[in-house]
Amino acid sequence: MVKQQARLWGLDTGAPLLLVDGPPRIGCPVISASAGADLALVVAEPTVSGGHDLERILATAAHFGVPTWVIINKADLNPARAEEIAAFCDARGVEIVGRVSYDTVVTEAMVRGLPVTEFADGPVSAALREIWREVRRWLSA
Repeated sequence: MVKQQARLWGLDTGAPLLLVDGPPRIGCPVISASAGADLALVVAEPTVSGGHDLERILATAAHFGVPTWVIINKADLNPARAEEIAAFCDARGVEIVGRVSYDTVVTEAMVRGLPVTEFADGPVSAALREIWREVRRWLSA
């Protein structure tokens, strides 16, 4: 129902995009967020559970025929595991659209109620801006 209301609002206001932020992990809310999407942008962390959840979400997106890109979040905390996730995605033809480093500036921005890209202009903001450029380029193609 939330997505339907958002679509109606988007039509009324002429909004060019509807972004749906799905919950972490996997389950009915992820399925709901994925249904009818033009692109799924999955954020995976380089942990065993992050890799397992990624596998399940990629399977869900594939089931719905949704193209999927992956962002590796906190990629520098476990570089070996980040590379395993990248290899897993590469073997399945899933693009890694970005890698975001761990930075306490993210927590600081959340505490202040600001997007990190408005709070600080560092490596995390640069990575997020580049990811957004790629997503916009893909959506406008």
